[in-house]
Amino acid sequence: MRTRFALLVFATAVVSLAATSPDTREITDPRKITSVEESGAGAVPIDDLFYTRATGGGAWSPDGKEIVFSSNFTGRFNLWKVHAAGGWPMQLSQSDDRQGGAIWSPDGKWILYQSDRGGGEIYDLFAIPSGGGKALNLTNTDDISETSPRWSPDGMQLTISYKKKTAPVTDVAAMDWNTRTVRNLTNETTPNHLWSGQVWGRTEKLSMQRVTMRALRTPACTGLTQQPAKNRS
Repeated sequence: MRTRFALLVFATAVVSLAATSPDTREITDPRKITSVEESGAGAVPIDDLFYTRATGGGAWSPDGKEIVFSSNFTGRFNLWKVHAAGGWPMQLSQSDDRQGGAIWSPDGKWILYQSDRGGGEIYDLFAIPSGGGKALNLTNTDDISETSPRWSPDGMQLTISYKKKTAPVTDVAAMDWNTRTVRNLTNETTPNHLWSGQVWGRTEKLSMQRVTMRALRTPACTGLTQQPAKNRS
């Protein structure tokens, strides 16, 4: 049975997709953290500051036992995962291109992420087995940047943000997980509008926002549409 997409646009603030812990652990209060001063420590050389590393984009596995994230431990932002109980992380992917935005599939078997191409900010979407293995390029498009994948609750479909290389705006498309078929859900023609914040509901309905970009003002969300998906050209 063909899934019907209801595109509901909210005239509210952008929906937050922050990751949450599956257990009851509380966030550490920064005021309770203390650092002991070492009187004999010397100044930090400027060159050492270039060896700092960063992490970001953490996402919990469906069973709450692991976390996948992006880090430049090796000099490039690749994917890593670590047990929720702690320990040294395991590198999942290796690439000279920047990788991030990782999410788990609902069944926990796959991890999806976006990967840049030579710093050109034209991203493809990849899938890699959650236990490690060969990454699969799901989109492989030279002139379209695909980012921000979101799984449907049943794991059969994905929504993605996509932007043509020559386009000034970002749209939303749907991908069938089994066939990799991509269909347009929006086709924005107004230069100062974009679509974002897509969220799946429990009944397979899809919510998203059409945002109006205004100079030096808070973006406004407008419009209400309900339309079938269109084949992507």
